[in-house]
Amino acid sequence: MLSSLWAGSARIHTLSGTVDARLAGQLTWQPVLRGDKISEGTSVRTGEESEAELVTDRGHHLLIKPHSRLTLTALQETRTQALLDEGRVLSQVKHLKKEEQYAIQTPTAVCAVRGTEFETNVEKAGTWVTVYRGVVGLSALTGGGETAVTAGHMAGVHDGTIEMPHPINGSSAQNGSSALARTARHEVALDMTRNQVIAAAALEQRYADYTEGKSLIDVNGNRVRLEEYIVRPQADQFKFVVLNHRDDRLDYFFYKGTFNQNLPTDLSVALKDLPGKFGDTAPNYYLTSYEMGQSNTQDSVHDIATGGHLVKIERNSDGDYVLVDAADPTNTRTVLAAQLQSDGTYKIYNPLADSFSIVTAAQKDASTQFGVYLPENDSFKDLAPGDTFWKTRFNSYSHALNDAAKIAYTQSGTTNILATSLDATYTYAGGFVLPVVTVDPNHIDATITNYYGDGTFEHYRTTLIDDQGGIAPTTAFDGVSTGSAYKGELLKWNYEQQVTASEFAGRKIDLVVEPKIFIESGLIQ
Repeated sequence: MLSSLWAGSARIHTLSGTVDARLAGQLTWQPVLRGDKISEGTSVRTGEESEAELVTDRGHHLLIKPHSRLTLTALQETRTQALLDEGRVLSQVKHLKKEEQYAIQTPTAVCAVRGTEFETNVEKAGTWVTVYRGVVGLSALTGGGETAVTAGHMAGVHDGTIEMPHPINGSSAQNGSSALARTARHEVALDMTRNQVIAAAALEQRYADYTEGKSLIDVNGNRVRLEEYIVRPQADQFKFVVLNHRDDRLDYFFYKGTFNQNLPTDLSVALKDLPGKFGDTAPNYYLTSYEMGQSNTQDSVHDIATGGHLVKIERNSDGDYVLVDAADPTNTRTVLAAQLQSDGTYKIYNPLADSFSIVTAAQKDASTQFGVYLPENDSFKDLAPGDTFWKTRFNSYSHALNDAAKIAYTQSGTTNILATSLDATYTYAGGFVLPVVTVDPNHIDATITNYYGDGTFEHYRTTLIDDQGGIAPTTAFDGVSTGSAYKGELLKWNYEQQVTASEFAGRKIDLVVEPKIFIESGLIQ
């Protein structure tokens, strides 16, 4: 064990795969173990699908990514410095004392910081720095001035020249929420290897509010070991994670929501209002943003929404909907419940789903009835004139497959979105999307396919199955009229969703979810 030889001021906090170290002045590399201490002048290298996280005595974290070599050139009270010869390292720097310095040097550049989180990447063409929090001073080893790179930006040094900082591509890479940054914080994230996901989930589950797990058979007859948990990454966040272990694969899902304020001790108090809230009083908790990811460790589905705000939905005496921005009551619009079209059909507005549909005249009256669940008396109620309901809307949204943008929208003006179809500007891959729904008439088994203008597609097959993989019949919920009865029936079943897409090259993401954790946490009322 190297820890018996070294007495340094850093230690191996976590590692995976092949990680070796070489003491200062020596030629041979030796494998390291978790907890080993690292002395000044020691070099650490990582192999394929391997990484190591070092923590200095000052509390600074350095996450060394695969195929990287880093030398700790200074581990002192007032100066921490490392030389990155190749690869990538993520630095999470604790607040620096007065006169304290922290820097990552590469063969072409120096990245000096004053308390931040950033990534340094060395390739043959030069050095790149990506800043998630704080500010990094980037300078070329050949001389010249220092360029400040602020949070949400990246810059590089090539042939002795510093390029101008520019925004990081993709909102998920900003504010410390990149997959790399989350790996350092031991969060399940996209773009992680199978071993990284399993290791991160094991650490996250230690602090989970709710956990569930079992083994079952999926719809294709394969055995699945299912793990689920809900955890709080930060005081104002909750995160739901699902892991599916099969003999030859790992599929996983996460949803992380950020609220308008810190969450209560009883998480269900906040989660119960996520679908919306009936009555004149606004909910105390609502989402300001969320991120959803699905992956099979090769392919991914990634959704991000920001700018969350409450919209008050009032049904007036005419049966139409008055939408009011809770943050700015002057921002309001009235949306007709049913609009007669030139061909005799009706355009119906669903204020709960914030969507429009076309129905026949015979279907009009039934189509304008939208039921909401009232947990206080375990009943459902159709929204009627005089009723009020609160929903969260988002000012921006993006949906991507393997980092290829498919659907996105942003607010058209400066006011908050009230009705997305009316207040947002949409973009689609190829200019349009055509959704097609296929339903099994005898079973709870439906497939939604989105066909895009660029010739690509995505399929989402969703089924309800028992623990032996049998698909629920359409009669399973016949006669279920209350929330408690619905939950009782739902506990007999599991959701399974299979995702295929043009970008997946014949592969699929296959996820089974047990609804029990939704009920226990308050997500399902």
